[in-house]
Amino acid sequence: MTVGFTAQHGERGRLDATQPDLGCDWAWEGIHRARPRVDMTCPECAHPVHAKVSRHGLRFFAHDPGSPTCALAGESMEHHLLKLELATCIRAAGHHAELEVRGPDGDWRADVMASGPDGRTRMAWEAQLSPITAEEIGRRTARFAKNGVRVCWVATRLRPWVGAVPSVHVRPPAEDEARWLVTGGLVRFEVEDCDDRYGCPAGHGAWREAGTDLRSFVRWVLDGRVVPHRLPVIYSGGYSFDVEGHVWAGAWTAPQYVDAAAAFAEKEHRARVRREESRARWLERKRRAEPQQAAAPRPGAVPPSRRPAVRQPDPRPADPRPEPVWVTDLPGPELDRLNAAAVRTARLLHNVGVHLRHSDGNRRWASGTPLYVADRPYGVLRPRPALVDWSRLAGLVIFVRDDDELRLLGRTAPNGTRIVVLADAPR
Repeated sequence: MTVGFTAQHGERGRLDATQPDLGCDWAWEGIHRARPRVDMTCPECAHPVHAKVSRHGLRFFAHDPGSPTCALAGESMEHHLLKLELATCIRAAGHHAELEVRGPDGDWRADVMASGPDGRTRMAWEAQLSPITAEEIGRRTARFAKNGVRVCWVATRLRPWVGAVPSVHVRPPAEDEARWLVTGGLVRFEVEDCDDRYGCPAGHGAWREAGTDLRSFVRWVLDGRVVPHRLPVIYSGGYSFDVEGHVWAGAWTAPQYVDAAAAFAEKEHRARVRREESRARWLERKRRAEPQQAAAPRPGAVPPSRRPAVRQPDPRPADPRPEPVWVTDLPGPELDRLNAAAVRTARLLHNVGVHLRHSDGNRRWASGTPLYVADRPYGVLRPRPALVDWSRLAGLVIFVRDDDELRLLGRTAPNGTRIVVLADAPR
């Protein structure tokens, strides 16, 4: 049975079953089981429809027998219920909601169209439950934009396109809950202080999930309190927003969090430039001092005329592997590439999506960077050997830059510790 929430009447125009007065000051009893029957048609395919009420009290319009193929035929009951919830949320926010609205040139149809009190601003809310490619949903989003209509796509499953266009992931209420919940796509930006004031004076900034109920989310969007925001692909802490293997290219957030993220990025950039300039000055001083040190006579050195004959070199080869040194101040671009390599390696080795962040300071992570799967620690990138307390890193995967770092950490690591050398890390 093909159903919908709207019908077309010859005199009253568009009828909306989700509104108490059908949107035209007409009681539901005037069309439901009325005699003589009220002539109504489907706005999509123009086939005759009649008013019905489900056993749960849901009002809708059903096609008469023999209906042709209609676009509404592919919509499930879950789809209809989500459309109804979106319309209810829009109206609760003080805006007008109209269901199944076609564009002026017919190349789009909005599940629910929200209009502001002034009637000029419009925003489409799309319940997208069936599979669709990211390319196709991008084209559909562009068609809305061509007519000046913003859009938010609402999904109950995490499809690959979720986050690629303005969208959220929701779930229906459980038995003991009253409202639909937003479970993905709403974020906030947080900055945490770091004990290593030299290595990361800006602290550690990251995007975090911020769940709420669907009604609050719709109100915030319509009031401009949250906006769609494109997340950076990579920042100094790793991939910008990766939840249980799903990478969000964009999300909804408050404008103040967008400003906070931009301010943090600028502060982090300035700190990185200062750090690299300081390192460059140190390397230049070291380069200039080396010739002077080589030319200066060592205390107690024997003059050339009194030196004994040169002895033949020892035929035994010298140790080709000098004592490794832990590098604590890597250049910014190398840090970014190293972080990205750790995220890729974790996905390849164990098929997990991780993000990098600091949550409780250096004392546990030994000035390394922890990797998380959701909110669970998974590993640590480059913990410093001199600071490591292996009892606090038990069971975690340790990622290092090269074989030298493997040697330094391996000297004290307990048996069974998993230390992974990042094969595609920069040198």
